[in-house]
Amino acid sequence: MSKKRQPIFTIASILLTLVAVVIFLLGTMVEPFNAYWIPMFAGGLVLLISAWGVYYFGERSAKPTQEEEKEKVITVIGCKNCDVREERAFAEGDYVRKEIGPCKKCSGTSVIKAIYAVSLKKE
Repeated sequence: MSKKRQPIFTIASILLTLVAVVIFLLGTMVEPFNAYWIPMFAGGLVLLISAWGVYYFGERSAKPTQEEEKEKVITVIGCKNCDVREERAFAEGDYVRKEIGPCKKCSGTSVIKAIYAVSLKKE
């Protein structure tokens, strides 16, 4: 899955790069500007670095600060002896048939019967 960049940052980066190339060409190929090639070269480098910064960091600032959850994982707990069924949020270390402890109803053994994910975001 590829990340999509904001078009405004991509366009700004391309424009800055083109301006830098024009400055490089003016400083080296056009006779009146040959005397100023060092400052023009430095300015072109600054523009290239700025173009990279806009392209790279512009995407990061456009992302939401908090990632949205795409799914919620549920653990289903049931008793081996009776029909008690309980659902809770998935916890690290949960697996199917893991013994949890005594049943709240009959004091039998509670185990994890299933683990499944529910999609929160429609795609």
